[in-house]
Amino acid sequence: MRLKSKQSCVDCHFFVIKLRGHPGKHLPIEKPQRDKARQGEYSWIDASRDSMPGCYFDVWHKDYYESGQEEYHQLIVEKDQADSCFWWKYHITMRPEAAEILQEREARNRDAEHDRSLTRRGLRIATIALFINAAALVINAAPKWIELIFFRRP
Repeated sequence: MRLKSKQSCVDCHFFVIKLRGHPGKHLPIEKPQRDKARQGEYSWIDASRDSMPGCYFDVWHKDYYESGQEEYHQLIVEKDQADSCFWWKYHITMRPEAAEILQEREARNRDAEHDRSLTRRGLRIATIALFINAAALVINAAPKWIELIFFRRP
């Protein structure tokens, strides 16, 4: 039973069309192209080899024209990329640059929430320790109080 959904490149916002000969230049891969890729149909890839689908962050580099369709399909559709890259769910109208900023903010917020939860846990432990310490002091002082109250000499 799978608790976490598969994170494949075809569903990742950072799966883009890279322009050859123009480092850092890319085009978004639209939903219809992604749907075709899920079905193993890659006619939307430029036959002139001026562009090629790839990872915006260059986590992987697989040349579609050299590796072949089956191997490429395995990489971008079948392979679960969970915990091995910067996978972020595809948002239709968002540019990769904006998605990168939002992903970083989401990661910072997640880290901050984790830090806050550790702080809360530490405060709970400290509070319990203080109550235990106070109870131990009362128990240690009880014999002296009893002596003062009941066996006090006039």
